[in-house]
Order: sequence, then C-alpha cells, then structure tokens
Amino acid sequence: MSERSNALLWGGVRATVGVLVIGVAATVAVALNTIPLPAVERDTVAVTVDTLHGAEQALVCSGSFAELGADPNRPSVSLPTGIASVTVAGEISSMSELERTEAGGSAPAVLHAPAGDPLAAAQAQQVLTATLRGLTASSCAEPVNEQWLIGGATTLGISTTLSLGNASSVPATVQLTLYDENGAVDQTRTSGVLVPAGSERTVSLNGYAPGREHIAVRVVSTGAAVTASLGVAQAASLIPFAVDTVTRQLAPGTTLIVPGVTNISTHQHGPGDAGEIDPYPVLVRVLAPAGETGSATVRAVMADGSSEQLGQLEFSGSAVAQLPVAHWPEEADAVVIESSAPVIAAVQGSADSGTEHDYAWFAPAPVLAADTPVAAPVVFGGSLVLVNPGAVDAVVRIDAGSGQPREVKVPAGGAVTAVAAGPVTLTSSAPIAAGVRLAGGGDIAGYPILTGADRASAITVYPR
Repeated sequence: MSERSNALLWGGVRATVGVLVIGVAATVAVALNTIPLPAVERDTVAVTVDTLHGAEQALVCSGSFAELGADPNRPSVSLPTGIASVTVAGEISSMSELERTEAGGSAPAVLHAPAGDPLAAAQAQQVLTATLRGLTASSCAEPVNEQWLIGGATTLGISTTLSLGNASSVPATVQLTLYDENGAVDQTRTSGVLVPAGSERTVSLNGYAPGREHIAVRVVSTGAAVTASLGVAQAASLIPFAVDTVTRQLAPGTTLIVPGVTNISTHQHGPGDAGEIDPYPVLVRVLAPAGETGSATVRAVMADGSSEQLGQLEFSGSAVAQLPVAHWPEEADAVVIESSAPVIAAVQGSADSGTEHDYAWFAPAPVLAADTPVAAPVVFGGSLVLVNPGAVDAVVRIDAGSGQPREVKVPAGGAVTAVAAGPVTLTSSAPIAAGVRLAGGGDIAGYPILTGADRASAITVYPR
C-alpha cells in the first residue's frame, strides 16, 4: 500500500473515532439531564455576635452654667461660672473632662462605663452672680445624632444658650434648626457649628433668632454624636429673676409624661373671672416638628390617680404653641400631655418667695420598663417623683445600696413623691416614668430620669 493510501486510511479512522466520541458525549449529556445526580448541600451558617462585649457607654454632664454677656467687652461670649455638683448612680470605669473655649467654673464631665451596665447621672448648681440667681439641674446624657430642646426665649432680658458636647475622638458638625412662635426660623440665619473632638461649644440662640418669645431647637450632628442642653437666664431691670438648664428630648411623641412639675409661691393668689390666679402661671409649650395641625390636652396628675384637665393647646405649621395655666393644683406632681400628632414639649414651673424668684423647664421623661433595674441619680436636696401612666397599680422598689430597700405604691394614673437621696436603683412592677424635683423658697429645678440608648445586645451574622 502506498504512503498516500495509508494517509487516507488513517485519516478516515480518526474521523470515524471523532464521530463516535462526539456521539458518546452527546448521549451522556442527554442522560445527565434525565438522571438525577447526587448534590452537595450545606445548611446556612449563622454566627451570633455579642455587640456589648468590650463596648463602652459614656454620659456627658454639661458643666457649670455659662452666662451670656458676663464680660461687657464681649457680649456675645458665654462665660462659665460657679461649680456644678454631679451625682452618679451606677459604677463608672473612668471619668474625663471636655475642653471649653472659655475657662472658668467646673468643666463638663464625661463618665465611662461598660455598655449595658446601669448608669445614670445628674448635676445641680446654685447660680449666683452680679446679674443671675437661681438653681439649675439637668440630666447627664448619652451622645446621640439627633435631639430636641424646648424652653426659654430671646426677648429683652432673657438669654438662651445652647451647649454642645463632643466626647468622641473625631470632630462633629452640628446643624441647628430653630423654631419660634411663628414656625421654623429661616435657615439662612443659622449655620453649622463645628465641635472639635473632646470639647464643648456654647452658642447664643439670641444671636441666631433675637426677639423670639418661644424657642425650640433641633440638633443634628454628623461625624460624631453629641449631647445638647439649653441654658436660660432672665433678669428684670438688671435684677436677677431666674436661671435654668434644660434637658434634651430624643423624639416627638403623642403621649408625654412630665414628672416633678410644681408651682410654689408665698404671695397671695389674685382673683380672676374663672377663680384663683397664680402670680406666675405654669406654662406648657408644645411643638409639632412635622408641621401638622392638631391639638393637645394637658392634665395635672395627683397622687391618688385622679387628674385635672388644665386646658387644650392648638398647634400648626411647626410653630411653638403655649398654654398658660391660670391656677396650678397644689396637690399635683406631674403633667401628662396627650396630642393628636407627635410633639415635643416642656412645662415651666416657678418658685416665688419674698424678693427671690426662679423657674424651671421640666422635660418629659421616658417610660421605664417593668421589672428592670434602672439607675436613678437624686441630687442633694432633690425629691423623686414617680408617675404611673398605666391602668394597674405599680409597686416601685427603691434600693439605695445600703440598708433595707423600701417599696412605694404608685396608683394607676397617679404621681407620687418619694423621699430619696443620692444614687438609687428603681425596679417597678409596672411601667413608670420618673424625675427629680428641687423646690424650696425662691429656688426650683428638675430633670427626668433617662435611660441609655437602645442597643441590640446581639446580632446574627451570615458569613458567605
């Protein structure tokens, strides 16, 4: 056979084999589509992570009261003055201070503790300068990215400042939105406030919105969470009239509980068309930030669970609305505000004795969960006010850490004042709200018992 014939023969054989291989492969492919093959299956892997392990919480106290215009050569500057005393409930792991632009007084304190541990703190200060006199008290708070404050004014004789604390290691940029009796203040009148890491900045709201009878502010921070409080000071014809420090609120609500409200005076009440009239009436302010039109009913709450309706507020257009209460029922210890739309609110009570006068803006308190120990700091001279908004009686256990704990019954719908001093732990059989009030002579102050920010103690991670 010639070489040409051999080549043709082997080429035909290779072609025939190729066709056979292709046919076998096609047959196998068809079989694979019709015959189920064993599959490898694996359950989803889930890993639970404890987010509180090794985490830390921090509370910031605003420090000594800052007086606006104390230096005549720098009328727009707020100067810290006096010493604020801090009461801590719970165990702290460390304490630090925030730096202020202006020296003086006691620096803002930062209290550190493991996340999840019961911790609360409050500060109080007797303010006495050439132009100011009165008592201030406020809750130390955890830094957050959004918060609200309401109270004060910027009319003649009244100054309102905003203190911003940044306990973080990074700077914060804070945007302020102001509201007055007519609605939101023009945003071009406000600007962002830079708060460096580890510092506190105090700004004058009189400079942002002068001549306002009612003031509220929304505080939103980026870069780092901050704390915020208002300082309100009033003088009448250069005579000291009142001072106060206002505690923040986290979010609007339709039912707000304000513990501790009272109105005391040694002067005779005057007659009015509807009966007795207080010389300095209780004032209730509300703001619906979203601009809804609606109404809010205001009730004073008594110890026996009864209540007295004080009036109704109409609000609209993001304007701060105010209700003057002609006569405060002396047996009442709290206010409940029920609104048709979410609002923030504050209630002003006064103390008037002889030539001395003072007032306090009481802020709403969060509802404390039942059967959960809550740290409650009661500053020197303060009284604990417990409010039960529910339909069943609450038994509140007050544990001072030494001696025998005692129990206080708070009737359904009632507000009870309990004598307590220093740091205590509250455990209630039903949800309650709590606050602390200081009142006597010509001094008054108060603050709510705050809880820590909600945190998920565990999260589930699904690795790929």
